[in-house]
Amino acid sequence: MERKTLEPDQKGILVNNRGGEHALYLSYVCEDLRQFGDYSLVTKRLAKYPESIEDLLNLLLNEVYTVVDSKPLLDAFFKLLIISNVGILEADIVNMLQQYMNKTGGENDKTPIDRMVWSTLRRQLKTFLDTTWIYGHQLIIYRHASLEQILQKRCFKDNTDELRSMHSFMADFYLRSQTIKDFSVRRVPYHYEKANMYSELIKYLRSSQSRGVDRLDRQAYLRRRRCTKLLPFTDDIFNQRAFLCNICAMQFKLGPFTMAKSSCLICTNMILGGNMSQGNPFKREARLCQKHGSGGYPHSIQCVVCRQPRPKPSGTGTAAGFPESVALNICFDCWISGGGSRPRCCGMEFE
Repeated sequence: MERKTLEPDQKGILVNNRGGEHALYLSYVCEDLRQFGDYSLVTKRLAKYPESIEDLLNLLLNEVYTVVDSKPLLDAFFKLLIISNVGILEADIVNMLQQYMNKTGGENDKTPIDRMVWSTLRRQLKTFLDTTWIYGHQLIIYRHASLEQILQKRCFKDNTDELRSMHSFMADFYLRSQTIKDFSVRRVPYHYEKANMYSELIKYLRSSQSRGVDRLDRQAYLRRRRCTKLLPFTDDIFNQRAFLCNICAMQFKLGPFTMAKSSCLICTNMILGGNMSQGNPFKREARLCQKHGSGGYPHSIQCVVCRQPRPKPSGTGTAAGFPESVALNICFDCWISGGGSRPRCCGMEFE
């Protein structure tokens, strides 16, 4: 089979186009020409290309929308890939599109999505897509950030409600329908945070489901939700000692790895020498503002997890028939990141 190349006059058209000064522009043109079906029309095709990357990409995107049978399916794919942030596993694509396209319709209104539909769509979008590897898994991504920025404007148009709704869908998908668990558990907190689902985010990061989340990522997510209020230096209703009730402590609800007595209330990581005396340089007392504490302090406390009121521990092992509650601490790193020189509330903000 004869291999076609550009004629001198065709190369001249491309060279004289100001967009041809940029490697990214040329890469899109070359990929588009490679898939162009009629060599006799290449000259007209070259003359049609605009002179900026943005205009070229808009031209190519408009052409795709005229070719693809289902505009809603194309929109859904572009949007899901945008909010994925790191890309989407090809093994998840069909199931993800199937669930997203049919999340609101009835049984008789379902849009069938299968491997053949995805294969056809991917072939038509080949100019715009690339692959990468993360955590040892191959993902589909956009070829360049410039394309993603253009699609962001076209698909969302500053619609924050839709963005949050889609992030909520993605978090739920990775929790319930994932194909590769060790990849999916890392994506759940990202989508919870973007969906402003902070209560679900903190609950997830304190559960055994989140064991695969990287330690530094876990710290960052949780520290961003920490209350910003600075506290006085006196022990009173405005600066309360944080406690965990005995039931929550026994059920390991503070974090997926460690017992409550040796866990940091903020990042949930184990405190070195956590069972030592309060003079341990690696731990500090966890303190709460009036909003996140108990209205009856100092006579009563409130568990930071289940929010149930308890008598304040007496130091004798029991208080009014209740098992002794556990006084909580934070690690030295969270104390430093919170300011260090002055007490700061260790409660979590859900709004």
